[in-house]
Amino acid sequence: MKRNITLIKINKLKSHEAIEPKRLSKLVKRIKRDGYLRDPIVVDRKSLVILDGHHRLYALKVLGCKKVPVYLIDYKSNNVRVYLRRKELIMNLIKKAVITKGKEGKPFPYKTTRHLLKYRPREINIDLKKLK
Repeated sequence: MKRNITLIKINKLKSHEAIEPKRLSKLVKRIKRDGYLRDPIVVDRKSLVILDGHHRLYALKVLGCKKVPVYLIDYKSNNVRVYLRRKELIMNLIKKAVITKGKEGKPFPYKTTRHLLKYRPREINIDLKKLK
């Protein structure tokens, strides 16, 4: 598979994650020392949102670069997988999606979610006559 690297003006790219200052500082020093950037920044071709390489982008900004090498991809492609590294975000996003789907009346496919409860009432044995 051929990987096309394109140069894009640095100010056209959009971040979706914050950066860590210490990591940025180390990266700026390494790129300055080496004199080159090792890896391109991975970007969604439609939105120009950075998917991988936020620290590299900011390091290039610090170094005064006007353009950045990017690998443009189709983020919606089945060839791209995304994982959340922070469990609390996963939980919040999934819960929000469940409520949104329910409110919109557009359910997920069968067996999409599984809800586990610490305490769930079981065997309440309510007579059907009370429910009519």
